[in-house]
Amino acid sequence: MHRQFLLRRLALTLIVCAAAPGSAALAQKTVSSAAGLKHAVASAVHGETIEVSAGRYDLTDLKIPRDLNLTGRGDVVFFSSKPVAKGLLNPLPGASIRVQNITFSGATAPDENGAGIRHDGANLTVVNCIFEDNENGILATGSESGRIRIRGSSFLRNGFGDGYSHGIYVVRASALEISESKFSGTKIGHHVKSLAARTRLTYSILDDAAGQTSYAVDASKGGDVLIAENTIIQAADADNSTIVNYDLSRGGRAAGLAIINNRVTNRHRNGRLLRNATTLAPVLSGNEIVNEGRGRLAVN
Repeated sequence: MHRQFLLRRLALTLIVCAAAPGSAALAQKTVSSAAGLKHAVASAVHGETIEVSAGRYDLTDLKIPRDLNLTGRGDVVFFSSKPVAKGLLNPLPGASIRVQNITFSGATAPDENGAGIRHDGANLTVVNCIFEDNENGILATGSESGRIRIRGSSFLRNGFGDGYSHGIYVVRASALEISESKFSGTKIGHHVKSLAARTRLTYSILDDAAGQTSYAVDASKGGDVLIAENTIIQAADADNSTIVNYDLSRGGRAAGLAIINNRVTNRHRNGRLLRNATTLAPVLSGNEIVNEGRGRLAVN
């Protein structure tokens, strides 16, 4: 009798735990319209996953107030039919978000800084996404302690064209980590502009293409920077002859700079691999450099 009572109590406890919000049994939501997605985000619990069905979603400054996972199934495109104030998605302070298998397309704003994702939150993880034809692919102005991770993603033809908007622009973060990604045709701005305390860019492609791109990488708050195992192509008409810029014009400190094992093709007649405006001695090692420009390529 006592044993049966204990078994019934255990079963009831398991049922209650399985139904508890935020438990491991938390159900996923699936949406197939912009209205459905907005409702799902507004009603989501902390850490919930929303699966987004194939289709085009007209979104203007969709605010993400809490931790959330957004996963596209099939060909999923987020765009806005009107100017945004910040971006297509806007994680709010304190919120961490993971996005996967989603295209962010065509964000524009009155201040010419419209972003695919305007990240004002904590952590941001981007996997297998495309950012195309936005004024900024990602603009991160969130937590100083936030971590931004980009993997297997493409940034194509982003930038307004004034030199103040970029493929990725991280204003605040403890770390920016980019791997196995592609940047192509960034318009006048930089492929990657990072003011994070630590920047890691590995196994990626940075190709100026027809964008008249400025720096491939701009680290103008110094920090600990590693650029390794990438393919970098500087165009003949690049807006800036330098490929990597490292300085302290935005404050910070020179903590470390290593440019190693990259494959670099320069087509600019005054090409320069590195502009280092600090007293830090950089590590330059194992880089394969092809100079197709008419002039001499300065390494440092």
